[in-house]
Amino acid sequence: MILLATRRIIGVRDEPEAQDEYDDYVPGLLGLLRKGVDADVMAEHLLRIEIEEMGLPPDGARASRAELNLRDIGF
Repeated sequence: MILLATRRIIGVRDEPEAQDEYDDYVPGLLGLLRKGVDADVMAEHLLRIEIEEMGLPPDGARASRAELNLRDIGF
């Protein structure tokens, strides 16, 4: 739910059947945060998800905002 709230990338935030849209990405994100990676590494990971997994055009600013949101909420 946290990722859904902070990353409204593909417009599924309010779609009931898509509430688990980001669940597959949580283990990788948690692993990186536990390793203490810096903001650039995390943003690159999020950007790679957007491009490779979701087929979206790259948006580095969006990935950086999402990275900050994740850290701000203690994810």
